[in-house]
Amino acid sequence: MNLAISVAKIFEIPTVRNWFKRQKEEYYVVSQREHIIDCKYTKGKAKIPIINKRIINKEIQDIKAKNPIKYVHLGGTEILIKTCFREGIDTPIEIYLADDRITQTIEKSIISAVRDNLIYQKFKFIISVNYSVAINDRNIDKSLVLYWRISQKPALIGM
Repeated sequence: MNLAISVAKIFEIPTVRNWFKRQKEEYYVVSQREHIIDCKYTKGKAKIPIINKRIINKEIQDIKAKNPIKYVHLGGTEILIKTCFREGIDTPIEIYLADDRITQTIEKSIISAVRDNLIYQKFKFIISVNYSVAINDRNIDKSLVLYWRISQKPALIGM
């Protein structure tokens, strides 16, 4: 059975078209941020807020909208980790993207988790976050947080 339904076919029906006829504006912003992590965080865990109120306000201040923007949709996030040490050093890393507004256990707030090795000095991945956040949410800084941990192996002495 071949289904041939599409958005265009759905909106050909006048009743459906009228239901969804409203003034909706969409703006797309792609931004790039760099966070430099001090080497003191190589042991244990660290967290980096990916978005915050200041960043969002800076991105939307130049948008000429008819109505005030109330929500921001987080589509995709690309993370690139570059090391500042020699290639070939075995460095396992775990990365978690979480919504820290969820006050239950960390497992319930995890959006995505990745485990890899920084042996080749670079590690890049893309995550489809795909949820919206209200601009006036007082916890907007917690809506997308990156946690990372380097799993260090004990140094082998006398090799």
